[in-house]
Amino acid sequence: MPTSRHTWSFPTRMEYGPGAAKDIAGIIKQTGVKNGLLVTDEGLVKIGLPAALAQHFKDEGMQLEIFSNVKSNPTDDNVFEGSTLYKECGAEFIVALGGGSPIDVAKVIKLLATHEGPLEQYDDMKGGSNLIKNNMPPVYAIPTTAGTGSEVGRSSVITLKSTNKKTIIFSPYFMPTIAVLDPEYTVSLPPKLTAATGVDAFVHNIEAYLIDDFHPFADGLAKEGILRSFKNLPTAVKNGQDIAARGEMLVASSMGATAFQKGLGVNHSIAHALGVFYDIHHGLANASVLVEVLKFNLKNDIVRNKMAALGQILGTQNDADAVVEAIKDWLLSIDMPTDVKGIGIKTEDLPAIEEYALEDPCCPMNPQKAEKGDVTRILQNIL
Repeated sequence: MPTSRHTWSFPTRMEYGPGAAKDIAGIIKQTGVKNGLLVTDEGLVKIGLPAALAQHFKDEGMQLEIFSNVKSNPTDDNVFEGSTLYKECGAEFIVALGGGSPIDVAKVIKLLATHEGPLEQYDDMKGGSNLIKNNMPPVYAIPTTAGTGSEVGRSSVITLKSTNKKTIIFSPYFMPTIAVLDPEYTVSLPPKLTAATGVDAFVHNIEAYLIDDFHPFADGLAKEGILRSFKNLPTAVKNGQDIAARGEMLVASSMGATAFQKGLGVNHSIAHALGVFYDIHHGLANASVLVEVLKFNLKNDIVRNKMAALGQILGTQNDADAVVEAIKDWLLSIDMPTDVKGIGIKTEDLPAIEEYALEDPCCPMNPQKAEKGDVTRILQNIL
């Protein structure tokens, strides 16, 4: 593969550090805009974070209209409502504040600002990215969780009512204009959500690392993201006020999302299915199946060698099985599940869950080919 043709891209501008979120208002003001839409969620509204951010913009002579009707697993209804408000308030830019859900919704509101519906036509699995033009307003992303990495991503995952499936809408033009990594904006995240979102970041990094493709830039970022999340997530969970650990997790999250332009695997495919069937938090779903999926992937010699190489990073032997056990112990140390017993999976749902997972766009990239029966066996082993 080093002798074959590849295209790599790492272009996102990032503003990092305590106070970065406050500073973004002045940075945006320099572009000459006045009115914006702030896309967030009700949980953040309750703790006052969107209002405080909007005040920074008001202090700079700008207006932010707040839109907060975003579900944890966002739907096209959330997008349509936000798009209507964007146009009604005369917005010229979008600020996304929150976890992956508000940031994903913000990207598709950006799409509908200049593109017609329906959203189904933009499904990346059907070549929809070819219909997306570079004429959309800017999005400035401020993550309040360290997990999805959507602030540096080029895609959005939205559940469409017409199919009841999580649909990837992708475009290089979806990349936020600036990703604002301010650890002070993550300290309010409770321990359970800190753990779940942090595991999502870890899974992004390790799945990207294990994908069998020649992308040394992504591999380097992924290994660094694995180390940073493995080392710092327990601290962030135990002491949410630790700004250094929070900052390290924001960096690990952005690293994972940058690295997974290389691809993700069946761990995410199963997590996507569990999210649709049981409305479970994406990070929790990823954690629940991670150990068993890693064991499944160890059937592949390339994966086994790459996993063994992580031993030194994770403080264990350079042995693939030892690395899996270290990851299991790490999950348990942050009170994350290593099975799906708490999800309430019904055995009669397994065929449909497997069908969904095998059709998920992440599945074909898994280094160990997942075939009919594999997903069912993975879940049965941890039911």
